[in-house]
Amino acid sequence: MRLLNYDTLDIVGFAGVRERILVMDSRQFGYQKREDTWEGSGQLMYLAHACFKPGGSTGRHRHSDIDIVSIVTRGRIHHEGSAEVHGGSAAKNSTQGLAEIKVGQVMVQRSGKSGFMHNEINPDADIAGMVQLWLQPSGSVSEQASQTVIDVGYGQTTVYQGVDTELRISCLAEKEVLSLQDGWLCYLFQGELEAGNDTILRGSLFYPDEGEYLAKADDTRLLIIRLLAE
Repeated sequence: MRLLNYDTLDIVGFAGVRERILVMDSRQFGYQKREDTWEGSGQLMYLAHACFKPGGSTGRHRHSDIDIVSIVTRGRIHHEGSAEVHGGSAAKNSTQGLAEIKVGQVMVQRSGKSGFMHNEINPDADIAGMVQLWLQPSGSVSEQASQTVIDVGYGQTTVYQGVDTELRISCLAEKEVLSLQDGWLCYLFQGELEAGNDTILRGSLFYPDEGEYLAKADDTRLLIIRLLAE
């Protein structure tokens, strides 16, 4: 099993955000790719586990030709953005009129052909956590950017479906067993897993050996990146 844990990586960041970057794809970043990061897989270009300082924000900035998936892992985030809100979004408005995203929710921003502006803000006096992924859009792309927030509960929830790449979040109860397959890329962002004599700790990005993985704690959460068969 090939594995990279975020504790082995340098902490970098910008504005009010500090992060450990686990994936930087050379197709997206070229010579700026960090040597200690892994290459992407399918449409996946970037994966980082970030910490927002109390009251910190990313600052308002623009993206184009990239879809962004943001998984809130601690606290809450106030989101302001130019992308059109999807009718099925689970986000609630905060008292400041911004969309509020909390633990157990995932925001998906699709750039369309127009791109989008956004700012992510930690409104609290404690740190907030987020796992963020960038994916290269492919196939038929809409004219306008869009955003939606998805509630994630126990079981498996598909949060992003691309032409050849699918993102799922698996939430496990203590002692629940999950079957993983060769070729999947997984990121454990909450809890701990056991496979035979191997223990997989929080913050581990790994290509699993095919087999069964046991959750060692309740509400263990795992991101699964699957390449879809053509």
